[in-house]
Amino acid sequence: MPRKSTLDPQVKALLDNLNIDEGEEESLAEPAEEATQHLCVLLERLNNGRERALRPGMLATWKPGLKNRRFPRYSEPVVVVDLLNTPIVNPDSESGSPYFREPLDLLLGMMRGDDYEFLIYHADRRRFQPYEQDSTDHC
Repeated sequence: MPRKSTLDPQVKALLDNLNIDEGEEESLAEPAEEATQHLCVLLERLNNGRERALRPGMLATWKPGLKNRRFPRYSEPVVVVDLLNTPIVNPDSESGSPYFREPLDLLLGMMRGDDYEFLIYHADRRRFQPYEQDSTDHC
């Protein structure tokens, strides 16, 4: 059974015009200080340049907080297959998509499936960094 609206009809109309569903009114509030600081940290991480150390054959992983694809998982090492001088721009996404005009300039190899198939994915190099672990960090 649908929940009956307790909002004033004028407020409800305003929210409808803003494309905000009832119960999402908190999205109109100012962001918390912690959230704004976190945004600044993520921007700095995206542009910190750690990806410049990546070379074919090296192991890589997501920079914390910058994963925007299903694979690889966080902390899952992948191998850098190639660095593209000219990024491929995804033409399939529309401007409302987070993938719109994303520069795909990194080819990553990873194993997927029960048969451990080697698959290659395109990614935005800025979102990755060298994989750091005590063992070998390259192939």
